[in-house]
Amino acid sequence: MPRHCLDANVFIEAKKGPYGMDIVPAFWDWLDQQVSAGIIYSSTLVYDELVAGNDELARWTRARKNSGLFEQPSAQVQQYFQAIANFAETQYPQHEAGKFLNSADPWIVAHAMNNHSIVVTYETLAPSSSQRIKIPNICQHFGVSCMGPYQMLRQLGARFVL
Repeated sequence: MPRHCLDANVFIEAKKGPYGMDIVPAFWDWLDQQVSAGIIYSSTLVYDELVAGNDELARWTRARKNSGLFEQPSAQVQQYFQAIANFAETQYPQHEAGKFLNSADPWIVAHAMNNHSIVVTYETLAPSSSQRIKIPNICQHFGVSCMGPYQMLRQLGARFVL
C-alpha cells in the first residue's frame, strides 16, 4: 500500500470543519493509527506551520513531534526540493515562486517523490493560465500522485461510526 503524505491544510481544514477535535475525535485517533501503521506521514515543515498557532491543533501537533508523523527531509528529499525549486523559479513569476518555496508545499511533494507516496491536499489543479503555484500542478509536472482528503479516507477505508 502506498504511503500518503499530508499537506498542512488537511489538518487545518479537518479541525475547522468536518472533523473538529471536539466533534469527531475518532478522526484524530484514526490518523494516529495510520501513522503507527506507516501509511500516513507529513513533513517537519508542516509540523512547523501547524505549531505556529496557539490552538488545539498546535497542541495536538506538538504531542506528535516524535510519533513518526512528521519526517525530517533527507538528503534525497532535499535534492527533489531543489528540482521543484528550479522548476518553480523558471516557470512562474518570481514573487509566486518565492511564496511557494517559503512554505511547506514543495517539501510535501519532495517527500512524496522520494517515498513514492501520494500527496493529500485540499488544493485543486490550477488552470495552465494561472500564475499561482498549486501542489497538484507541481505533482502533475513531476509525475506524483495527488488526491483530496475525502478520496484518501475512502481509499483507506476510514469509518467513523457510533
